[in-house]
Amino acid sequence: MKEPLSPPPPPGRLNVCLALGIISGGVGLQWLASRVESDGALLALGIAFSFLFLPLYSLLHEAEHRVFHANASVNEAFGVLLAAFFPGPFTFLRACHLGHHRRNRSDAEMFDLYYPSDNLAWKRVYFYFLYTGGFWVAVPLAVVSMLVWPRLLRGQVLKDPSTVAMLNGIPEGFFRRIRWECAGVVLLHAGLILGLGLSPGRYLLLYLLYGVNWSAQQYITHAASPRHVLDGAHNLRAARPYELLLLHFNWHLAHHQHPRVPWLYLPRYDDPSRERPGYLTAFLRFWRGPRLTERREADPDAWARESLRR
Repeated sequence: MKEPLSPPPPPGRLNVCLALGIISGGVGLQWLASRVESDGALLALGIAFSFLFLPLYSLLHEAEHRVFHANASVNEAFGVLLAAFFPGPFTFLRACHLGHHRRNRSDAEMFDLYYPSDNLAWKRVYFYFLYTGGFWVAVPLAVVSMLVWPRLLRGQVLKDPSTVAMLNGIPEGFFRRIRWECAGVVLLHAGLILGLGLSPGRYLLLYLLYGVNWSAQQYITHAASPRHVLDGAHNLRAARPYELLLLHFNWHLAHHQHPRVPWLYLPRYDDPSRERPGYLTAFLRFWRGPRLTERREADPDAWARESLRR
């Protein structure tokens, strides 16, 4: 479906209420987790936290695309707040994500595929590391490194192609703001732990469970999709309650084809020429690991060209 000249306005009030509710619920779960006595109760709270924060990222994603709220100041403020609870610096996460839209399914983001010349053993290790939690862990590690070793995030140390492509896409002028946001992230979480008398170990455990859950689902909307910058994603079929929990994040092809459309309206933008795989089917297929492909890289410049035509 072709995107209209004026996409629907963001559901700003709904987004604000959801954001505040999710953050409040997450803090409440952390407070309970620091006070329960049984391991089973702690694990249950951790699992609940890991799913509750999935829509937190969906709302952060809206703010990255400036469709969380029609008021730009509100959009930016909630973007910083949601990112801090992720936790990470909003400016850094936005730059990385918008770069992802330009590099989607290119060689720099070919996580589920490998060429005959690639080191398959290393590709598999990297794949399973990323999607068993490493994808999320990289963000809080970026917070620490930006505060104590800024050169690491300026692309002067890390040499992994996908990491280099991501970091090189961040304008140099953004790094001062990113450092301030990193300091704010640290102060926020230190303040919550100290102010509410939370257990640091249990606090971290809940976030680690969230990191594993979030990381495990991050690329299934792209895996086995065409090597195309705009069309390299899927609209996955999911149970209605889970789709609502994700805030329609499973409609990812619609999002990549129409990135200015807010989450609430994405189901209206289905591509009738493409099948919709089941969410669980795509998840299980993804976890088989990287598969062999031919050398056909997506055109990184197609995003800019085709976006102008939409």
